[in-house]
Amino acid sequence: MTGKWGGLTALLAGFFVILLDTTIVAVASPAIQAELKPGVAGLFWVTAGYLLAFSVPLLVFGRLGDRFDPKRVYLFGMAGFGVASAWCSLSPSVGWLIAFRILQGLAAAAMAPQPLTLIRRLFAEDERGRALGVWGSVAAAGTLLGPVAGGLLTATLDWRWIFWVNVPLCGVALLLGLRLIPGSPGRATRLDALGAVASTAGLSLLVWALLSWTSLSLLALALSAVLLVFFSRRERGQGEEALAPLELYRSPGYSAASLAMAALGATVLAMALPTMLYVQDVRGFGPVEGAAVLAPDAVVAMVLSPWTGRWVDRIGPRRPAVAGMVLLTASLLIVGLVVALHLNPWWVAAGAAVLGAANALAWAPLSVTAMASVAPSAAGAASGLFNTVRQVGAVAGVAATGAILAGLAARPTLAFGVVFGLITLTAAAGTVAALRLPKTLSVAEVATGERLS
Repeated sequence: MTGKWGGLTALLAGFFVILLDTTIVAVASPAIQAELKPGVAGLFWVTAGYLLAFSVPLLVFGRLGDRFDPKRVYLFGMAGFGVASAWCSLSPSVGWLIAFRILQGLAAAAMAPQPLTLIRRLFAEDERGRALGVWGSVAAAGTLLGPVAGGLLTATLDWRWIFWVNVPLCGVALLLGLRLIPGSPGRATRLDALGAVASTAGLSLLVWALLSWTSLSLLALALSAVLLVFFSRRERGQGEEALAPLELYRSPGYSAASLAMAALGATVLAMALPTMLYVQDVRGFGPVEGAAVLAPDAVVAMVLSPWTGRWVDRIGPRRPAVAGMVLLTASLLIVGLVVALHLNPWWVAAGAAVLGAANALAWAPLSVTAMASVAPSAAGAASGLFNTVRQVGAVAGVAATGAILAGLAARPTLAFGVVFGLITLTAAAGTVAALRLPKTLSVAEVATGERLS
């Protein structure tokens, strides 16, 4: 396969791997705890360290893609991810595992902003919805298949195989990328070093405070606010060189798509761990049963992807996005009712199927709307900002979930009920944001840009 669809295939191969690793650890957590004896805090940071390193440098890597060619930055990240995965599988202690997970997160951050930029350049306006529909569904499948793959590998082999499996996958994706992703010369843009330091430090403190909630968290949040305010003011004077083009939020389409995507990222990631803990610790499911109960989401997402993309190209992004966010809210309500009413846990599979439809419908139109609002020269920066908002939303969702589960540990049924109530309300807020998407994208908003040679 060659041409633009070959390039998309190579991009999806790599992006699938990094999203798989976002949730694959959840179902393997009991096995990791049994072997490495990390304690609750150590086990938490196996996932939180990855999220921290993944979330913070997205702005910088987005702009580096503009400067050095998104293909080069993407492949650099892919190679690093494969190496870090091998090191994770060899970890002799939880401390080393956390350190290597942080390296994994940094490599993932180098990769994450590049696909939106490359897809925008590879495909014309009337094909972009279909391409992003496939991309969004595969991305959703990667995130949602994590618990399934983690359960099967842990039950049949060993928890270390959740990392070993990445090595050949990264090797294949790297070879495909070298051959099929077209390159570009990049642009002679200046990287704002002071802005990069301020944004990285501010986001690091923000994400750390959200994830840790120690006695220093309030101080970290205050310092984060100071740094991010300084960064935002500095960005106003940078013009096309801005790391994060904040003027994009003047566009109703970009701001609404970002808010809806933040809600989508927060709820999808936040529901994975409590769902696995509930069906295994409270209802007595094993790893394979836990994997099976979430399997319908990935199946439905993959089946719906071609139709979703064509629908977006035909009627525009607003109606599919709203439908997706409504289904997201419904799926979380279903799972929440299973928990609150102590219904048969296999009803979670029904909620998972609706969740798969929601992801297939929502990812593409939200991404189409966001990237249609930016000039080609700033596509990498805009993609980095869009991904940062999604990741910070995801971290906030995970942090809130962890705080509730820890605070109500003595009353697990209540804890799970509160968790699903909160994330259902978050999904409903995302639906409200999606209703603010423009009904059509005007010619002035859509900058098709140049194709890659």
